[in-house]
Amino acid sequence: MEKQDFKIIKSHKVTKIGKKQNSDELKPIQVTPPNHLSVAAKTLYKNLYSEIQKAGYLKYIDQANLEMYCTTYDLYLECEDAIGEYGVWLKDGDGNPIKRAPQAIQLDSCIKNLKSLGFSLGLSFDSGLRQITIKEPPEKQSNSPLEEAEFGSEI
Repeated sequence: MEKQDFKIIKSHKVTKIGKKQNSDELKPIQVTPPNHLSVAAKTLYKNLYSEIQKAGYLKYIDQANLEMYCTTYDLYLECEDAIGEYGVWLKDGDGNPIKRAPQAIQLDSCIKNLKSLGFSLGLSFDSGLRQITIKEPPEKQSNSPLEEAEFGSEI
């Protein structure tokens, strides 16, 4: 076996850590999509941001999950395009399917990741339902002196 040379690739992205904030106050989520996102991911980010603002429950700490959600959605769209062009199956010379195509396998992975990330961000179908709170009915107030004396109750 021949010796192979490997390159170590360093990222040129720099993560800045902001000022220390009051422990009771969480920084809001970033308004504009980060530059490293693709065009489709940025578009989704902008659309989701307006909805997130309405709900008001995501903070900067959720930023990475939102970015991953948008990026995974972009990958999902690419998989759909590839399936449309090449199909779901790899085929032999006679056109018989022999195994699932990589784009179909990747699409499944994207769907699972979107569901998981969406759930952690509260972006699932029923997330709006979870925000609805049911108020306890007010305690029945007695207006009758007989009820206060427990008239008619069992002894």
